[in-house]
Amino acid sequence: MRLPAIMLAGFALAAFAVPVAAAKAVPVINITATAEQKFSPDHLVLHVGKPQVLRFTSAGGVHGVVSKDLGIPSTTITPGTPVSVTVTPQKAGTFKVPCAIVCGPGHADMALTVEVKP
Repeated sequence: MRLPAIMLAGFALAAFAVPVAAAKAVPVINITATAEQKFSPDHLVLHVGKPQVLRFTSAGGVHGVVSKDLGIPSTTITPGTPVSVTVTPQKAGTFKVPCAIVCGPGHADMALTVEVKP
């Protein structure tokens, strides 16, 4: 059986198409907001222009993060519901990301330090 030329051309293109490169996986850093009002880990090192997923979970209580400098939107972290935020730092420096929701007696000292290197 002979297929019409247009079908053959379409088949030929599909047969010789170069596969699209697999998307690079964006690295994930798991961060836990603890019931003791701490982030664990509490210090991260990121690099300018490199996307990174920050995956937050809560081991107790409701917490939150937000950082205009790092492009982290207002994000609520609740027990049992992990939340991920993709961050691509635009400038080098050291940034403090305090807990954005009053969560207990240690709330004032609860902060994530993000060091961004060139």
